Amino acid sequence: MRSAAALTAALLPALAAAAPTSNTQLTTRDAPSPPPRIVSVSYSGSGCPSAAPGVDQTGDANGIALRMNAFEARTTTQADASVNCQAHLSIAGSAAGWQVGVKDVSVKGHLVLDPGASLDYYVQSFWSEDADKTSTIKGTLSNTGAAPLDQDVTAHSTVPDAQVAYSPCTGAKGTVGLLNVNFRVALQADGSQYGYFGKDPDTTASESWTYVWRRC
Repeated sequence: MRSAAALTAALLPALAAAAPTSNTQLTTRDAPSPPPRIVSVSYSGSGCPSAAPGVDQTGDANGIALRMNAFEARTTTQADASVNCQAHLSIAGSAAGWQVGVKDVSVKGHLVLDPGASLDYYVQSFWSEDADKTSTIKGTLSNTGAAPLDQDVTAHSTVPDAQVAYSPCTGAKGTVGLLNVNFRVALQADGSQYGYFGKDPDTTASESWTYVWRRC
């Protein structure tokens, strides 16, 4: 169902730790050949607990998409209003002398908001080998209209070049590292306002991202 409510979006890339700037930035089409591979993927978080993650993965080391079948947030209780799903990807098989980081992020799902309510979402990426360098994107979807909002939504944002959290420089063994990407939503509603983010009969909460490589 699509309502006439006004949906406004604000995207705020927030820098937790900038990547070094001494290396030459390459375009997203520059990448090691042959491309590295994803060795393993695991999950954690209230929206995809490790015991039963309910996640469908597509894509490869060039870009990945996660469909989170059990990911639902609602304002019925404070605990249910904030939900997260963190993916842990072990990546290997790269040529020596490369670094990689998350560059473009898209999130999708079904959103229900009473007038005045909003949804904050966060996508945080970091490498376990260098966890102090973290990139965080924050976005907000708000119902600024007078009628309830009930529709599928998609939001996209790009990490600025200076804020990409890069992996360590790959060595002769080709190990890239363990990439952690945490997707979290938090519904903001006062009093009797209702909010929901997740799925409907034809939509499931999902996220996808692509990478940027550089020489090191």
